[in-house]
Amino acid sequence: TLVWVVLQTTVHLGTGLAAALILYRRPFGWKAVRTIYLIPNIIPTAATGVMFLLLLNPQFGIIKSMLNASGAAARIPNLFGNSDYSFVTVTVTWIFYSAFNTTIFLAEIGAIPKDIYESAKVDGAKWWQMDWYITLPLLKSSLETCVILAAVAMVSQFDIIYVTTKGGPGTSTLNLPMLLHKTAALESNYGAANTIGVFQIAIGLLLVLGINMLFRSRKEGGADAR
Repeated sequence: TLVWVVLQTTVHLGTGLAAALILYRRPFGWKAVRTIYLIPNIIPTAATGVMFLLLLNPQFGIIKSMLNASGAAARIPNLFGNSDYSFVTVTVTWIFYSAFNTTIFLAEIGAIPKDIYESAKVDGAKWWQMDWYITLPLLKSSLETCVILAAVAMVSQFDIIYVTTKGGPGTSTLNLPMLLHKTAALESNYGAANTIGVFQIAIGLLLVLGINMLFRSRKEGGADAR
């Protein structure tokens, strides 16, 4: 669970932030790219899991059919059913779908006065300098919100894991919500399930408090530096 929290608050969030920094400059075709980038995020995660199961099926999946049609008679391993690949495969099914974060960042960037960027250009600042010294510092509030949402989402992630691997093979993709389900529904051990649920809530609260403290200390440190 905590590994997924770290990946979600770094890779997932970083993908959304990078997309926002590119799209706010409105390059050629940016509207089409923004629309296409948003589409996977409106699909329920359970449906996304089923889609990947069909795409990556080692016997009749579309990927295997495309490889065979191209003349590459490749043997695709069971990516969801092999403990060597299952964790990475499950993670990839959602880790890059970060258009929700991109939308929040774009709204925040749009609220930054254009005069600041124009003054920076006059002073000879390059695009990456404007992003690093202007855009990113002014995105701290929305960044904190997105980090909290990403962390809490991973503490409660259930449906896509249930659809794809059910926490297996073995315990390779077993997180707290999946463990709670197995303990209650399959083992009928409701006392242990309640304990897991309380522990899950405690982890969520600690993460929220820790993230708030981290961002608050950075803001105070920046204020002291000024």
